[in-house]
Amino acid sequence: MRRRGIFLRTAYFLDNALDVNKILLDKTGTVTLGRLVLTPASHQALCSLAPDARSRLWNMAARSNHPVSRALAEALGKLAGVTQTAPGAAFSARLEDVIEEPGLGLTWRQAGRVYRLGRGEFALAGDGRTGNPHKTAPQGSSSATYFSVDGRLLAAFCFSEEFRQDAAREIARLQEEGYEVYLLSGDDPAKVATAAEALGIPASHAEGALTPEAKAARVIDLDRADTLMVGDGLNDSPSFSAAHCSATPAVDRPVLPGKADFYFLGDGLAALRRALAAAIHLRRVIRDNLALAIAYNLAAVGLCLAGRVSPVVAAILMPLSSVAVVSLTAYRLSGRRMKWMS
Repeated sequence: MRRRGIFLRTAYFLDNALDVNKILLDKTGTVTLGRLVLTPASHQALCSLAPDARSRLWNMAARSNHPVSRALAEALGKLAGVTQTAPGAAFSARLEDVIEEPGLGLTWRQAGRVYRLGRGEFALAGDGRTGNPHKTAPQGSSSATYFSVDGRLLAAFCFSEEFRQDAAREIARLQEEGYEVYLLSGDDPAKVATAAEALGIPASHAEGALTPEAKAARVIDLDRADTLMVGDGLNDSPSFSAAHCSATPAVDRPVLPGKADFYFLGDGLAALRRALAAAIHLRRVIRDNLALAIAYNLAAVGLCLAGRVSPVVAAILMPLSSVAVVSLTAYRLSGRRMKWMS
């Protein structure tokens, strides 16, 4: 498994994996690569911003690690007239000046004005002091990101997600093997439904707008005794505790790999199928070994009782049987025999 980039953390995973019937996937960073790119129309809107507004937007986005902020900062960094707004410019933001409000967006109060980047109800809700919105969020605001000054819309951005290269194929293979696959996310339900359709997950198995606590409760509702939870963010930690087994591709995060039963490398999801198949394959080898041992011992005891086995033959057969079982096991678990790892 290590040769395939799969690293087990718990000794009991290969036993617990035999109970798994439901695989629960987070969306962003799990079935997607966690990278967002601006749609063509949004990229045009970004280019249409005044140089001053683009520079202010870069100063805000560059100070957040949210996928939306990273995508904007990367796109802005490629535009002329933006990169020179490094700390030291007249209006550049100090780190403590940009406030990130979880689940809403970024706020920067500068020179008596309030700049916001985030959801429509947050970015377009006025200056935050009077509570009087200058402009209501247009339809679809929950799935777009807005940049505003004092509640006045400057630009709206939409993003597309990049799925893991084998996500749809691996999910289809898991379903063919009898596993129920669910998509649970804190993202907007419309985005989750679109992702589920692209991945071949039934609409009834896709849920969005879930808080970390609600996601963990959903894991329990689905019967925690047969669930494998796969996530990559700190908000998946309660779900990991609720699930029967857990896995993560986020090997670079400080928390989740320490809570997961296994973590895996690479840009694909094949590790999930391979880990489950490894447990099934190992159980099959163990059962065959036990059956072989029972058959051998019954035959050997019968021959001994019939007086057909001398002490010398017994002394030879005893270690020979152990060597045979160990050799057969090594052969069946060798890399060349593990077609299930393909």
